Amino acid sequence: MPSSYSTSFRLNLQAPGENLNTWGTNLNAGVFQLIEDALAGAVSQALSGSLILTSVNGATDQARCMAVNVTGGTGGTITVPGVKKLYFVRNTASGAVVITTGSGATASFAAGEVGFCYSPDGINFYKTSTTTDFAGARLQNVGSPTANTDSATKGYVDGVAFSMAAGSLPGQGGNAGKFLGTDGVNASWQTPTVTTSQITDYASDQAAKAAAATRLSVAFAAAL
Repeated sequence: MPSSYSTSFRLNLQAPGENLNTWGTNLNAGVFQLIEDALAGAVSQALSGSLILTSVNGATDQARCMAVNVTGGTGGTITVPGVKKLYFVRNTASGAVVITTGSGATASFAAGEVGFCYSPDGINFYKTSTTTDFAGARLQNVGSPTANTDSATKGYVDGVAFSMAAGSLPGQGGNAGKFLGTDGVNASWQTPTVTTSQITDYASDQAAKAAAATRLSVAFAAAL
């Protein structure tokens, strides 16, 4: 029975009794070295257009490697064999890099993006995605945004808001602990206080409620 090859990594599966006196050499070159490529090997090259990764049974090739490192170019499409496979992709091209088997779903990596993609069926590729539920966790030490789609910190937004409203809002210096209020015309920093009118309103409200409760109690007693 002749040797065969594994599906995803194309490793040399030697038949019992085959390759007498050369079995060890074939094992090293056709299995062990290829496993190392599959776990730690990388395809590194610039991409501008299309690239089909080489695929060879029992010998070194490109498609078996774990990583696809696009070192430059304008981006493009990389076609890989239609087998179950996980790839780590680093895209330093100026445009997107798309991983595909030639059919099914594709995984697209934007310029500057780094991540994983996986094909569970040898047809479709799916890229790892981030969750939108952080379960209360916070993103910390975020840099200042440079593009319209970048995230921004609270400090950055606060600074921009006050900068854009300069001349319309009072300055922040020396106003710690105060809140921003308005009289309907001008905005100003105000110290939290409770005014006499507010206390009077509260007292009047409570008196009215007490009187209503008393009337209700009298009416209920009369009914009995």
